[in-house]
Amino acid sequence: MNTCRKIENLCLFYKVRYIVLTTTVIVYTHTIGFSQNKLKENIKSNEMKHQEASAVDYKQLKEGKNRVYFMSQGYKLAGDLYLPEEFDSQQKYPTVIYTRVGTQVKEQTGATYGSKLSAKGYAFFVFDPQNFGDSEGEIRNYESIHNMVPNTTDAISFLRTLKFVDRDRFYGLGACAGAPYICNVAIGDARIKAVATLVGNFDAAASLFGAYPKEVLDKMLQTAAEAKQRYYETGEYETAPIFGGMPLPPPENASKAMKDGYEYYFLRAGQDKCPNYSPYYPTVGLPVDPSRVFMNQAKFFTTPFLVIAGSEAFTHDMDKKVYDMAAGEKEWMVIEGASHMDLYDVDKYLDPALDKVDHFFKKY
Repeated sequence: MNTCRKIENLCLFYKVRYIVLTTTVIVYTHTIGFSQNKLKENIKSNEMKHQEASAVDYKQLKEGKNRVYFMSQGYKLAGDLYLPEEFDSQQKYPTVIYTRVGTQVKEQTGATYGSKLSAKGYAFFVFDPQNFGDSEGEIRNYESIHNMVPNTTDAISFLRTLKFVDRDRFYGLGACAGAPYICNVAIGDARIKAVATLVGNFDAAASLFGAYPKEVLDKMLQTAAEAKQRYYETGEYETAPIFGGMPLPPPENASKAMKDGYEYYFLRAGQDKCPNYSPYYPTVGLPVDPSRVFMNQAKFFTTPFLVIAGSEAFTHDMDKKVYDMAAGEKEWMVIEGASHMDLYDVDKYLDPALDKVDHFFKKY
């Protein structure tokens, strides 16, 4: 009798165990299936968003400036594509991707360089990185190499889908902060056949700590520390003037770089001419990203490299140092009499520089 009861209990135990295990497997399988289906839906949704954002109507393209969009880091980014005279989408054109000066929008140096290089026969592309201008992004005007590098890589991928882009004649150009940006991309991306830089600010940490008076910089650092914590806790952030609250125009004891910056960003290419530009930065960061450096990487840089410096530019010495360190084919040019900002838009300095860029790119 006891033996029969034990057998019955044992059978009941295994039956319950089977039901529990079966139910668990069904629930687990259903959960996995649901997650996979959801993942597939998200991927499909992202693909559709990507295709929609990156669609280009070739019939609408014309010589001069054309607005196009592409996706990067989940954001829709806006760019201006400058095309040569008598543009024909059935032909192939040498193409330049330009990484703009830090904190700028595409309508500033990008418009100047784009007009001049497209007149030489290039398809030229400049874009607003995430957080800037007409591009999406949550912390407006937040400058970071950690955004610019993937944004630039995605811009290259987008450009190379366009049927008129010559993939074998694809070049990178950067000015000021854009110089280390394009070099940090090109050092690991063989799709870029040659790189040229103008007044490259290859050591942002040195520039940041050298441009601002100590008392102003100390205040910036303290403000940034408090702002980072506040943003993490509340999602809110504040802005401050890029010129660090210094009186404008800058006082006599301000650095030449600060004075030149004021002349360009307030007198020649400020908000009155480029409404999307903002002379303010979010205080969760700094007006210059100190992690934007290419000094250590330069000794490994083997992409054909043209470095153009201004004889009076505060970036001259770091340009020469990067040039000396670069490991591949390279050329050096100094524009006599030119300050840093002179090579942004002053024709008598900029035109010979871009003539040299054109001559250099044609070799590759």
